[in-house]
Amino acid sequence: MRRDSGGEQKYEDHACKSMRQVPTVLKQAVKYPLLQRLDKNKKLIKLYKGSSTERIQIVSPELCDDALKRLEPTLKIHVGCDIIDINPGACLWSIKVHELLKPRRHILVEPLHNAYNQFLRPLVDTPGSRYTLADTNSLWDRWNLGDYLEKGLLPEQAHLEEPEMGSADGNTTLLILANMSQNRRAHADRVTAHKIVDSHLKALEFVRALETRSGFHSKGPVRMLMWMSDQDKINFLPRTTSSRRRLSVYNEIFCDVEEIVGDVLGPHATRREAYIDLQSSLLTAERMKKKDIVVPIHRMDELPRKLRSEEIGAVIQSTRYNDSAIHGERTWHKKLHDLREGFANGSYSQFVGGPPGFEEKKRKRGDMAITPEFKKFQLLVRTEKDQRNKKAAVDQILAEDADIRAIQLAIVSNEHPNDIAHQIKVQGLDERIDRYRKLLAQQPAVRLNSLHFFADDRVAWSGDSSVLLWDRRNAEPIVPQASEFHVPKPLALLDFRPKASSTNVLTTTQQKYLDDILLSFFATPGFPVAAALDAMGPGAAEAIIPKARSLQDPRRGGRMDLDQLRVRVLTPEMLQEIAVAWDGWLFKPT
Repeated sequence: MRRDSGGEQKYEDHACKSMRQVPTVLKQAVKYPLLQRLDKNKKLIKLYKGSSTERIQIVSPELCDDALKRLEPTLKIHVGCDIIDINPGACLWSIKVHELLKPRRHILVEPLHNAYNQFLRPLVDTPGSRYTLADTNSLWDRWNLGDYLEKGLLPEQAHLEEPEMGSADGNTTLLILANMSQNRRAHADRVTAHKIVDSHLKALEFVRALETRSGFHSKGPVRMLMWMSDQDKINFLPRTTSSRRRLSVYNEIFCDVEEIVGDVLGPHATRREAYIDLQSSLLTAERMKKKDIVVPIHRMDELPRKLRSEEIGAVIQSTRYNDSAIHGERTWHKKLHDLREGFANGSYSQFVGGPPGFEEKKRKRGDMAITPEFKKFQLLVRTEKDQRNKKAAVDQILAEDADIRAIQLAIVSNEHPNDIAHQIKVQGLDERIDRYRKLLAQQPAVRLNSLHFFADDRVAWSGDSSVLLWDRRNAEPIVPQASEFHVPKPLALLDFRPKASSTNVLTTTQQKYLDDILLSFFATPGFPVAAALDAMGPGAAEAIIPKARSLQDPRRGGRMDLDQLRVRVLTPEMLQEIAVAWDGWLFKPT
């Protein structure tokens, strides 16, 4: 049961047959009148009765204002533009954006217009309104600008000339708004978080259309602001290399994607080492300072909030010695803390029937039964010890790997040519690599898996620019409250801004090969790149790797030992080089 800061109960259970099947947020209904209107909408109740895929609506004006305050400096270029607004629903976000940009035309594309009619009609029927409610039944493809032009909904767009392929000119006279959220009941764990849903498919369609200047981009690359379930954002902006997938690679190549609004990571989310997150947040804080971006303290995640309110040295110290101190505890961490305190305070004893806090180490086995609480306490203590031992072993191995990478980088960069100590290290490098491989071979499979995850996160972070888009963010996302949404589950707002041009412009054929490579590679993202290539065709690694030189260049994120370069850390540059080399390979499979 959720409580506010004052501890007052906010939810009251009820048995009414509502579309949400969750307790009604009574006090928020007063604060957000829109929430009450949605709860009483009988058409929506009937539409979503028994469904788990209800689209979630924003009901908090304050959240909209905070998001637009962040976006306003970059949205100024779109003042007076045309807006295509897909799934506006209750229209609060639509109204707020409309008031800021004063668009020439605002097309509302709502397939459930009968259910949301009470919100849509007042906007459209107002004299002099610039809103237009599109007939979704006559639109063959809501994600294709050509259909809107054919129906005469955007006459000014029809007169724009189509830019040449490869042109860096964007179409700032058009902006896309979309709400692709749905009520996802599953936890954001490694399996369900990557389940492909409609928001993924439509965002992928939007990004892929940039390649051919089709869809919404037929008159030039356009920008999109998309709301989605907070669980769905991981596919677009992963925070670890283990979460990096094909969708995020497409974004890295064609778009700058930024999380404007987003909830904190839950206890089931995949995490990386705390010190990397700390360094990432420190760099983001510097960018925010340069651009004069301020996030309200109540809208910040725990780590940025600590960096603002405490001495940086104290935060670094707590991160170094307690990996969970910054992130917030896992579920079992809190349970162990409570059991440890409970035993110390006498809330339970070791043996059934013993006095509170009683512990007798010399008692013979079987004389008295151990309490369930103490059994759980023992189990979690062992888990904590195992985690620490595993982390210490992994750190030792990763330190060796980091030293090897540093020497290889110095060799490639021609650093320290006259340094005797460095020359000694270089001479012993092959022997050191052999020892490192033998050390890896001795590790149990579970530890080796964790080691690869940690190593890849460190490699992705160690370059001049992090592989992950998340680490290149301009500012920390605005943290919403669950109560600010109809269906109290936070949404994420992502800003898709097409890049002026990709770092390596591919031909149409090479782009097709890149699609095939991404599809094959990211089916097994933990594979070494050589194994992933050979899985696409016999002899592929031998033919392709010498042509894709960035793979073995430590200055560009590569590894001299390709057995340690896995698919999930390949940069867009590497993948594009592989596509070009594949195009030139005479014996590639057809």
